[in-house]
This record gives sequence, C-alpha cells and structure tokens, in this order.
Amino acid sequence: MVFGSVQVSTPLLQELASREVPVTFASHGGYFYGTFQGLPRKSAALRIAQFAAAEDPERSLSLAREIVRGKILNQRTLLRRNATLPDRLVVQLRALAHHALQAHDAEELLGLEGTAASLYYGHFRDMLSPSTLTEFDFRERNRRPPRDPVNAVLSLCYALLARDLTVTVHAVGLDPYVGIYHHPGHGRPSLALDLMEEFRPLIADSVVLGLFNRRMLTPTDFIARSVAVALTPAGRRTVIGAYEDRMAQEAEHPLFGYRISYRRALEVQARLFSRAVTRELPRYAPYLTR
Repeated sequence: MVFGSVQVSTPLLQELASREVPVTFASHGGYFYGTFQGLPRKSAALRIAQFAAAEDPERSLSLAREIVRGKILNQRTLLRRNATLPDRLVVQLRALAHHALQAHDAEELLGLEGTAASLYYGHFRDMLSPSTLTEFDFRERNRRPPRDPVNAVLSLCYALLARDLTVTVHAVGLDPYVGIYHHPGHGRPSLALDLMEEFRPLIADSVVLGLFNRRMLTPTDFIARSVAVALTPAGRRTVIGAYEDRMAQEAEHPLFGYRISYRRALEVQARLFSRAVTRELPRYAPYLTR
C-alpha cells in the first residue's frame, strides 16, 4: 500500500507483477486511487457471465438485495453488541433488512440502505466510550474530506477494505470495476464496493471502535488542515496495524460452519458471488455475523 507521492521503480513493479503481488496507490489521507497488478490468469467465461448479470436489471437487483440485507443486519448486530439501544431501533433495522429483499428497483433499495445508514450512524457515537467522546467528538458521518478524527479513521479503513476486495475479486477472476449495485465509474472498483458493504461493520467499523475505545489513538495522531482532519504517519501505521490484526482474526463462517480469517472470508464471499453470477447457486448468501 503506497501512500502519497512515493516512487515505485519499473523493475520493482515488474517483479511484483510476476509474483502476483498487487500495489495499491492512495493519497496521504488514504483516498484509494487504484491498484497495479499483473494480467488476469482466469477464464474469460466468468467475466462474461458477470457482465451479463450487470446488464440485466432483474438479476442485478436480485444480487444487490442480498448485499444490502447483509449490510443492514450486520450494522444492527454491531450496534446491539456495543451500545444500549431503544427497542424500536432494533425493530426498524430488522424491518429495513426484510424490506430490502422486497425492493422493486435499485432506487428503492438505495433508499432503504440510506435510511438504515442514517439510523446506524445516528447511533454510532453510542458505541464510543465517554472518554473517547470527550477527546474526539463524533456527531455524524462525513467524508471528502473527513472533518473529525473518527471520520478520518473510518475513511481510511473503508479505503483499506476497498483495496483488499479489489485485489480479491480480481484474484478469483471477476472484474472489480463492473458492479451490480454501485454504478461503474472511471477508476471506481464498483464490484469491490458492492461486496465490501456487508463487511463494513464487521471489519472497518469494528477496527475504528477498538482503536478509539482502547485509546490506541490520541489527538497527536491527527492533523487539522482547514476543515479537514488527516492522520499523521504514526497514526496511519497504528490504524493499518489494527486493521491487519482484524483481518487475521478468525470467526465461524455462517454458511459453512468452520472458522476462517476475515481475509479468507473475503475470498469465500467473492467465490460465492461468482457462483451466483454463473447460476451455479440460486442466490448470493451474504456473510452474516451473530
């Protein structure tokens, strides 16, 4: 992962490409620019099936419904684990997840996801300890640029997760830039953004809560520039270390019942998605935690 204006030589890039090691480029603040890696070595048949699914509104919606349902249910679980919530909020989030499976079109699904996100981030501060809120006052989710330390770390963790899923979907033979829910855009890894939705609460948000509630970050790890807040190099190393630790943690896969690391879970979900795209599976099953 290369941050800022760091030079990478051509011989090094050639060597990394030959070893199938990707290089990801990001801004100093963690904004994801893109990934360099060697040529894909997988069959084109899977990508043809992926493109066909992306062009079919009905199939895209069917896959996207499951992704959004998984995200909302995992947001609900993280809130229940880390905060005392009003009963109505728990009921609302579960209802939104249920309605996601019945969305008539992408616009309705986007609205349901947005409503759930508003409820989730509206109670995100309830998962932060009182001492954290004294030092780092978090009010709402904001980005481009993040305007407080908590949002700065959230943005970096989301960028790291997008990087990992871009590499993962490419490795299993899918095109990371052709999504079924996020609209394709120049340099935008839409499929990686699709598949990261269910993992945002489980990986990125969990890392952020741990870093702040365990006081692993202090105000000296951040720099304020105008309205933006960014991590210092030392703060960024702390975040990346905590993120890698989380990726190495093992949990029971909800579908198969055996324990695997979260990094391995990304690959398993990408392969399940590929099976759904090729119709080997009747539906895509998101990764749900208990």
